[in-house]
Amino acid sequence: MEPGLGRPVEWIHSEGLEKDGATERLASADGIIVPGGFGERGIEGKIAAARYARENGTPYFGLCLGMQVMCIEFTRHVLGYADATAPSSTRRRPTR
Repeated sequence: MEPGLGRPVEWIHSEGLEKDGATERLASADGIIVPGGFGERGIEGKIAAARYARENGTPYFGLCLGMQVMCIEFTRHVLGYADATAPSSTRRRPTR
C-alpha cells in the first residue's frame, strides 16, 4: 500500500455475528482483525469470523484473544472437538 492511502475500516461487533451469521457481514472484507478481549461476550461471533476467514481464504489477524479464537475454531471444526473453548472465556474458571 502506498503511503497515505488507507483502507476503509468497517467495525463489526462480534455479538452481531452470533445473531446474523458471518457470511453476509464479512463477504466484502479484504481481511479480518480480531482484537483482544475478555470473558465470553461475543466469543461465538469471533469464532464465526475465524471460521469464515479459514474457509474463504480471507487473511485473519488475531491479537491476544483473537489468536485464541482462531485456535478454538480450528480445534472445533477441523479436529472435531466440538466443546473446545479457552479457560479465559468460560464461567467454569475458578475465581479468587
